[in-house]
Amino acid sequence: MSNKVIFHIDFDSYFVSAHRTVDFSLKNKPVGVGKKGSKSICSSISYELKNKGVKVAWPKFKILQYEPNTIFVEPNFDLYITLSNKIFDYISKKYSKLIEVFSIDECWLDVTDLTNIDNSLFYANIIKKDILETFDIPISIGISYNKFLAKMSSDLAKPFGITLTKKEDIEKNIWKLPIEKYFGIGKSSSVKLRNIKINTIEDLAKSSHLDQNIYNIFGKRTQKYINEANGISSDELELEHNELKEIGNEVTFSEIDIDDKKDIYKIIKMLSEKVSHRAYNRSMLATVISFLVRNNEGKWYSKQITFKKPTNDFEFIYKTSIKLFDKYWNEELIKGVGIRLKNLIFEFDYYKQLNLFEDYKEDNSKINNLIRNINNKFKKSVLKTGYQFEREKTKNSIQSRYIQNDILKK
Repeated sequence: MSNKVIFHIDFDSYFVSAHRTVDFSLKNKPVGVGKKGSKSICSSISYELKNKGVKVAWPKFKILQYEPNTIFVEPNFDLYITLSNKIFDYISKKYSKLIEVFSIDECWLDVTDLTNIDNSLFYANIIKKDILETFDIPISIGISYNKFLAKMSSDLAKPFGITLTKKEDIEKNIWKLPIEKYFGIGKSSSVKLRNIKINTIEDLAKSSHLDQNIYNIFGKRTQKYINEANGISSDELELEHNELKEIGNEVTFSEIDIDDKKDIYKIIKMLSEKVSHRAYNRSMLATVISFLVRNNEGKWYSKQITFKKPTNDFEFIYKTSIKLFDKYWNEELIKGVGIRLKNLIFEFDYYKQLNLFEDYKEDNSKINNLIRNINNKFKKSVLKTGYQFEREKTKNSIQSRYIQNDILKK
């Protein structure tokens, strides 16, 4: 079993909480976030409404039947994105740079260097109190030794709580939950599992990966789901400074599905700015832009376009992403979008290919042949050309700066 300590941080009723940071009159009131019109659905509701049995995605007129005094506010994605980025930055700088942002209001944090599992509740309380006092956003925290259990634990902790799940707590905390609560299993799969008498997470945990009925639902992922139900899962966070082959950002909206093109365009613009800025900071150029859409079942689909001239230009990335989105989106509800820059080339190399560094035509030079012979003799690179030295120095500087300062923001 892993000795790591993983926190899963989840903002409570985030959209409502975000509005309350700019409009204090909404505090302790029944609040729903939704567009104009009595038939429009609410993408986020306060706990004052949840405690009365109201559910997310209910239409306004139905909510009013449960609570006539409900206050409705319109969505503000600029506020949600800006505030969540500030919170993630704050957490990464103050507590741990080992952060994986999962959605606009969720992240995993590896705090193994900060605490052990036995003292983890103490530090989780510090973070919970700090975020509330600094940003006026209530959060819940799940703690465990891997990502899956930490995520499941944060769901149990809501609202504004902390749940610790050790190995010995899995049966008590996780197994008795209905299969619909299993993180990563969608609605359609849950129905299929119910049909074969898999009603709880315990039922799945005690199943065999050789069960053909389960395999027909999950395919090659069958063993993964059974392992997770038994507490066996990844404890490795997806960190930006491990990402060398591509640069990407995604946004997932955990509480809602969206289908408003204007809102989606705003998100695409924000993501374009992020990937452009990160590529620029790393002096990287791309010749492939991949656009991703997450459907309301939680599955990611992607389309990409290849172009001849490498770039990290924001305007180009934004316009290309919009074209890909417009071309392939069928106006269905979506849970998230993403942009990835691929087929990366170091800017220094690209300009050399354009013959901007004429002094470094190495292949035919006698000096270069001499250096190559000496290095071959010693079986390591003991000598370098001026170009090689400058290239490595520049690249190392950029990589170091990126690792230190380019915090993961999805």
